[in-house]
Amino acid sequence: MPNQPSAEITQVNLGTIQQNAGRDYYECLSASSLKLVLATWPKAKLDELALENPTMFQHRFGFETHQAIRKQVMEIKNQYDYSDRNIRWLRYSGQLVITSNEAKLKPSRLMPLIGWTQLTVFSLICIAMLLQITFSAAPAWKQAVCEIAVAGISFGVFWILNALYIAPWRTLKRSGALPSQRVRAD
Repeated sequence: MPNQPSAEITQVNLGTIQQNAGRDYYECLSASSLKLVLATWPKAKLDELALENPTMFQHRFGFETHQAIRKQVMEIKNQYDYSDRNIRWLRYSGQLVITSNEAKLKPSRLMPLIGWTQLTVFSLICIAMLLQITFSAAPAWKQAVCEIAVAGISFGVFWILNALYIAPWRTLKRSGALPSQRVRAD
């Protein structure tokens, strides 16, 4: 006697992410990676999860801390409408100071000055190296390889200096987080 299909259908719904797809299997919609979650979930849900879950907070912002500091960081993020990347680079540059009992923005006017000074000095060094290579007696192919190497290294260093010193300052300036400047009356 052949098996007859059962007319019984079992439905299990656990929240809004699971549905019964038919007779004998269930379709679950779950993210395959944390990057997919960060890219697709709404901001409010991610913020709530980051407050509750230190691992999610660490993946979003690059550091771990206790819940009171996580809440303060989220308040700063929402107040100035920063992205996760902005918060990360503000912290790397020292513009976002995390202590054991508070998180606060601490803009320093010296940071962009230091960045531009380092960029200028490094640019002069790179120009001197390129001139040295160009006017050397080495074969043309060796000169080309060395010039490409110097250019690659210089672009990498320029990117790092910009990301650490200049871009965080621009982020603070754009968001209005800088202390008010004196207005001159003309």
